[in-house]
Amino acid sequence: MKDTKANAAAIDVRDLYVEYRTDDAVVRAVNGISFRLEKGRTLGLVGETGAGKTTTALALMRLLPDRVSHVAGGEIYIRGDDVMALPDRTMNLIRGEIISMIFQDPMTALNPIMTVGDQIKESLKIHNSEKRSEREIDARVDEVLELVGIPAERKKDYPLAFSGGMKQRIVIAIALACSPDILIADEPTTALDVTIQAQVLALIDELKQKLGTALLMITHDLGIVVKTCDDVAVMYAGQIVEYGSVQQIFSPGDHHPYTEGLFGAIPNVRSKARRLTPIEGLMPDPTALPEGCKFSPRCPKCMEICRTQEPAESERDGHRLKCHLFGGEAHE
Repeated sequence: MKDTKANAAAIDVRDLYVEYRTDDAVVRAVNGISFRLEKGRTLGLVGETGAGKTTTALALMRLLPDRVSHVAGGEIYIRGDDVMALPDRTMNLIRGEIISMIFQDPMTALNPIMTVGDQIKESLKIHNSEKRSEREIDARVDEVLELVGIPAERKKDYPLAFSGGMKQRIVIAIALACSPDILIADEPTTALDVTIQAQVLALIDELKQKLGTALLMITHDLGIVVKTCDDVAVMYAGQIVEYGSVQQIFSPGDHHPYTEGLFGAIPNVRSKARRLTPIEGLMPDPTALPEGCKFSPRCPKCMEICRTQEPAESERDGHRLKCHLFGGEAHE
């Protein structure tokens, strides 16, 4: 499974659309996003709840719920392989061995009636391309537990015996058991206190450096992005409205009004004078998205054209913006 096209990106998403269908409406969750994640790099996918971040991750893993959802358009390539065209058996092998996911809530990601060691072992047995013996699998379970800072002798314990932070470490251990080339971390620190958040992020970064893994970090926290990511995709209402390197996104200059709004909502404990500036309004209803720019109902810089015409994407030195303020082939 590991022998794929040498020069292909770890993840290459092209004009992806994802919809959920109910009896009454169509939920347009992802609306034409494109991005690449190169080997050994970290891409931060940033946005509010409901932006389409987790749906994007599930589409990459081909884990969208049956019957109610489908990829309505676009292409997804994992190390050069067309994910949508792969047989189910092949995709089952790719999950875990080539691409793994750290799910958002460790409390629900673990099976409460299986020991943590058996849960790690289960993944290793499913993806046993190296034909490990039972003894070698047991040794690998011990190895990955120690790797995430949990004593190997605790493999016989059940999830209820662990704190939230340790549960998250176990979820990471399961994701890393088969040494995947690509790791998706979906809000990996949401349920953790600040001290444990820092430990988990340091652990993920350390493992990424050690294993050379490509990492897709899904978060709403720009503080996490600046600490862990090489590149950033800012997502709003199922679209990527700004994309660039961490330096481009966090430096003064041209930015999408939504990105500016996210920065305005970050607390600054060093400045007593600076007040938080929340983004007014709510994310639009994905069953009835507004015409034109999807951010226009909340945008303080909204112009008349924004309400009626979808903005084209402009690009300069890899910095992409989807906003009428920066129209044309390249924004200045």
